Amino acid sequence: MPKTVLNIAAGYIPLLAVDFDHRCDVTRLINFDPLDDSEPTNALKAALNCLAGGLQGAPGPADIEYFNTRETTTEAIGNDRIDLTMAVSPFGFAVVDEWNDALMNVGSYVMLFGNQSNKFIKQNNAFTVAVRNKYQELTEGLVDGLEDWLGNIASHVLWGYSSYLTAMNDTTILHRCRIYKKIE
Repeated sequence: MPKTVLNIAAGYIPLLAVDFDHRCDVTRLINFDPLDDSEPTNALKAALNCLAGGLQGAPGPADIEYFNTRETTTEAIGNDRIDLTMAVSPFGFAVVDEWNDALMNVGSYVMLFGNQSNKFIKQNNAFTVAVRNKYQELTEGLVDGLEDWLGNIASHVLWGYSSYLTAMNDTTILHRCRIYKKIE
């Protein structure tokens, strides 16, 4: 069944649906980062739009969906529901709040990647107080029965993706993946 993924805090290196192989069933990957309107951000948006506009119908960059405001992200999502909200090395903010919680149904997932020192992938910091109790962290026993598409995404990100710091030339090694399921 086709899946829609919301990548929170995508930074300057957005993901594409084609980053995940056919086993993941990701047909739409929406990147969101509330980046400012600085010169580098505007250059990034222009480059992505150029790639997407110049390659319509071609696989790859034409599939880029990248937004830096909640309003444009919500408008682009339309009536789709988010099956997975993910964040790679989130820092300094709650990944799930009332805004993106409203975009997910009961049974949707949240997948957070980081290292052992990243407190923002833990439930108390990953969710705002208003939505925290709507999500259950999957323990190791529950992960055993995890749907294949989620396991494939976790493997891809943990072993095939680097999380870049602001300098863009240094990487943060990813050691942890925490998975939460929306239960109410």
